[in-house]
Order: sequence, then structure tokens, then C-alpha cells
Amino acid sequence: MVRSKTLNIFILSLVMGFLIITPSLAAEKKKAKADEKVRKAVYHCDFGDINRFDSMLRNAYNLVNYYTENNIPYDVRVVANGACVQFLLKDKSGTQFAEKKIDEKVQKSIDERMSSLVDGYGVKFEQCNITLKRTNIPKEKLKPFSTITESGQVRVVELHDEGFAYIKVE
Repeated sequence: MVRSKTLNIFILSLVMGFLIITPSLAAEKKKAKADEKVRKAVYHCDFGDINRFDSMLRNAYNLVNYYTENNIPYDVRVVANGACVQFLLKDKSGTQFAEKKIDEKVQKSIDERMSSLVDGYGVKFEQCNITLKRTNIPKEKLKPFSTITESGQVRVVELHDEGFAYIKVE
């Protein structure tokens, strides 16, 4: 009987402890989720080298793919100015980049990767309007997912001030 009473007290203690600890653990887990920081990165593209651009896109893909697989919230941007504008054009005719030939397979691969980054991962591409004006490229020539920012350099600084990590692929 004493043994049974001791066992009952032990079981009751376990149940009470469980009832006290479980809500506490759930609250901590919920707090940890709420505190989870959005990872932010801005890729700066001001170059015209197709291989470097391809490398930048692969780097961006690896980053967002890692975050997606690990359920980490993120916000990734590509800010383009200078010669990088050529990669955001849907049509190069009538621009200073019209004569610059890119291998069709490479161009197709880049276009597919950009579409994947935008449609599948929510990466945002922002094009400098100063570059468009300086090169006389109408906004209508940009790929549909591109947004215009007044100044690429200013935008990079703004994003950095908002906590975005600056990434430039060499």
C-alpha cells in the first residue's frame, strides 16, 4: 500500500511537471519563431561580363535555395546599374548592346535562372533609371520583372541602411 501510494505520488508529480513545463516550452518556441530574423542581401551588378553575371545568379540561387530549404525568411535583391542593364533587357535592338553577341545556350540558361529566382524564390531585380537615361534605353525594353529605382548607387546605400548585406561577385 505504501508502495502504491508512493507510485501514485510519483506519477502525479510527473504529470504536474509535464503540465507546467509544456506550455512554457511552447511559449519559448513561439517566441523563437517570432524573433526569427529576416535575412537580407543585395547583390550589386554594375558590370557587363556575362560569365560574372552568370556567377552572381548562381550565388544568389544558392543563397535563396539554402534559406528556402531551411525555412529561413529572406529578402534578396539585385540592384543593376551601368553595363549590367544589358542583362535586364528583353530586347537589345536599338541599344549600345545590340552588337554584343551572347551564346544562345548561355543566354537561355541565364534567362531561366533569372525567372526561377523571381518566380520561384521572390528575388527582386531593380534597375537604375540614371543608367536608362544615360544609355537612352526606354523602360519598355526591360524584362517585365524589373522595377525601376531612381539611382542604383543610392538604392544600394538605402538597402544597406535597412540591414541588407552587400554582395558583389568578382
